[in-house]
Amino acid sequence: MNEQESSELAPSAEPTAPLAEPAPMPQALPFDGWVRPRRVQRPLVGATLCCFGALFWSYLVVGEIVVWTAVPEALGVLAVLGTFGLAWYRATCQMPHAPRWRRFLPGIIAFFSWLVALVMSTAVFSTGGRQQAELAALLLWSFAAATYTLGRHLMGQVSVPLSSNARTGRIALWLIAGIATLLAGVNIISYA
Repeated sequence: MNEQESSELAPSAEPTAPLAEPAPMPQALPFDGWVRPRRVQRPLVGATLCCFGALFWSYLVVGEIVVWTAVPEALGVLAVLGTFGLAWYRATCQMPHAPRWRRFLPGIIAFFSWLVALVMSTAVFSTGGRQQAELAALLLWSFAAATYTLGRHLMGQVSVPLSSNARTGRIALWLIAGIATLLAGVNIISYA
């Protein structure tokens, strides 16, 4: 072997740098404004707001349909009460071990809050013109939808797998609600 080959095989005599130690892990992550804080569940407040929003929305939508179409008033009352009952059931369905008063409380508070909201909105928006009444109805719709959405958010219910019949029924109810809202909305916009 010649000297070049032996120098390639032999370890070099140059000193090597010691291995660097890994950097210490940070103890706490810095505050990040884009990270959403953990959702706080408020089942009683959320259920109450959800029931109130559903009752107020159904009263406005069905009321608009009953006033401007040939739908009988008795059918409108049944639709409003049915919507309120379904929202109340859905809001309290995941409280199986709660005492009975705790299941009834959201619906009772929502009903009396709805009565107060009706009295207040009648006092504030009592106008003689059709255009002002239609704009007030749009404002109250957005209030009802925001209340319902906030209530659903605060309930924090666990997603439960549904049977195919339950899923079909839920989709049908949402479609009926959407079509009714569109019909009433078109009527309001045409008169606004």
